[in-house]
Amino acid sequence: MRTSQTFRRHMLPALGLGVLMAPALALDAAAQATTEVAELVVTANRIPTEASRVGSSVSIIDAAEIERRQQVQVLDMLKRVPGVSISRNGGFGSTSTLRLRGSEAGMVKVLIDGVEVNDAAGANNEFDFNSLLTVDIEKIEVLKGPQSALYGNDAMGGVINIITRSGDGALRFTALAEAGSYGTFRQQAGVSGRSGNTSFALTGSNFTTDGFSRTFAGPEKDGSDARSVSGKLGVEATELLRFDFSGGWSWLDTEYDPFGADGAAAQEKETWQGRAAADLSLLEGSFTSNLAVSLASTKRDFDEPTGWYVASTFDSLRKALDYQGNLHFGRDTATFGLSVDEEDAKTTNTSAFGLEPGIDDDVTTKSAFIQYQAQLTDDLTVTAGGRVDDHEAFGSKATYRFTGAYIVPASGTILRASYGTAYKAPTLYQLYEPSYGNADLRPEEARGMDAGIEQPLLDGKVTLGASLFRTHYDNLIGFSSAYVNVAKARTEGVELTFEAKPLESLLLSANYTYLDATDRISGRDLPRRPRNTVNASIDWYATDALLLGAALRHVGKQRDTASATTAILDRYTTVDVTARWKLRESVSLFGRVENIADKEYQEVRTYRTPGRSAYGGVSVSF
Repeated sequence: MRTSQTFRRHMLPALGLGVLMAPALALDAAAQATTEVAELVVTANRIPTEASRVGSSVSIIDAAEIERRQQVQVLDMLKRVPGVSISRNGGFGSTSTLRLRGSEAGMVKVLIDGVEVNDAAGANNEFDFNSLLTVDIEKIEVLKGPQSALYGNDAMGGVINIITRSGDGALRFTALAEAGSYGTFRQQAGVSGRSGNTSFALTGSNFTTDGFSRTFAGPEKDGSDARSVSGKLGVEATELLRFDFSGGWSWLDTEYDPFGADGAAAQEKETWQGRAAADLSLLEGSFTSNLAVSLASTKRDFDEPTGWYVASTFDSLRKALDYQGNLHFGRDTATFGLSVDEEDAKTTNTSAFGLEPGIDDDVTTKSAFIQYQAQLTDDLTVTAGGRVDDHEAFGSKATYRFTGAYIVPASGTILRASYGTAYKAPTLYQLYEPSYGNADLRPEEARGMDAGIEQPLLDGKVTLGASLFRTHYDNLIGFSSAYVNVAKARTEGVELTFEAKPLESLLLSANYTYLDATDRISGRDLPRRPRNTVNASIDWYATDALLLGAALRHVGKQRDTASATTAILDRYTTVDVTARWKLRESVSLFGRVENIADKEYQEVRTYRTPGRSAYGGVSVSF
């Protein structure tokens, strides 16, 4: 109760004051004008929409930002997004959990080129980012808040849509080699281009590191090897018909320390996903259709010689058939769709007594959704949508969402708001695992809202943003000798953003998240959700050829577990520095130093994090 009152007393008035003052500030500034092409967001409404007309809260990471930060793992880019909190059991390759605005990891739906890759054999259906690399990514859209109206099951906390590079233009080859701390080596190569009506892109990568001991219990190093291949092919068969094919494969072999003990244990993980789609345009573009079939597989094998189970396997397979139609009425668009999704999960455990079968089950969900996006005036855009999911085990469930975005003509101020509901069916593991499953579980439910403001100033050289959010979760599934519906939670907070380009050569960025995530039964803070998080970066083009950068991350105190007597993880601050020097148009040298102050901190109690580490390499393109 105390934290909620504090939130309302201090944060809500502050946001309200910002909403009232922003238009006035803008009127005092120079008139807003820009010749830049409007940024398009796809995930929020399932159709390309100008970012200024999107009512939901969306954060975007583009390829230029990935190149500036030089991060290898997608997770290290996502952790800088407002509202995102992460926890890892050690270094590269370790189990990695991402939460969005205080949600559980399994409440975030993860898409790669339109394919859901959440692990159907996982206890919570979550996606583990431990092996996902940034090698071929063009853009990441992070859609926040309950999103089941468009995306169905698993989208209670939001959706992360990862879009890989497509081919275009002349034939282009790229290659990269990097080496650095902890015996780390990385290589990648790619080819892309267009020939007539066919575009293509293919990228491969290899990564290896000796690592460090993930636990404080001993000095044994925990290394990792990772490889990946991804590609896209687009064929414009006619002016009205287009075919698109995409796919990706990744492999990870990583050592780990089980339950905080220093010991020999290893995980092998193989994932792949593929999608084939046909787009048809009729009525002079007024009616467009997309029909797609997709598959996604995740296989995890664990070898733990000192554990009760010396070997375990978790196999997930997802199959989906989706149709989406878009009917355009002037400035309005009606979007509707049908889908059939099947999840298959199979697990086994091997102890000293032999093989112990786990689950071997599947479930099918049939869905239908509709959304209407109306541009009521030149400045006001609203959407209303709903969805019905017919889950094989739980029957039908309806969800809905409303959004609105308004551009204040005189100041360029953008006001946003959304409200939606969501649900998450119990996972196959929670239902049918022989020792802990409970076939009587009910779906988890959520309802949430957010409201925000975005204000450009000084001819667009500065942009300020603020978003307020609140979500209530009910029927949450917890564990007490078995899985049961026992928990309720509330998450609320504020996200503040700042971007500035005072000079053509200087880019500044910062964001702050205040998060109050509370267990409504015990009254305690939910674990591993820091109340305060700050990210900031500065990038300076010292010359046309030299780019220098620095990025700061501050994470406040947080509980390690849900126990009343759990340890409190200390706050920490880390700083990374980067440099890139273009020797010639086709060759660049780059390097970075991470955690330059060699800060010791923990994201999960008893597990280490990387100390000061340096990396450097060369990239070529021609």
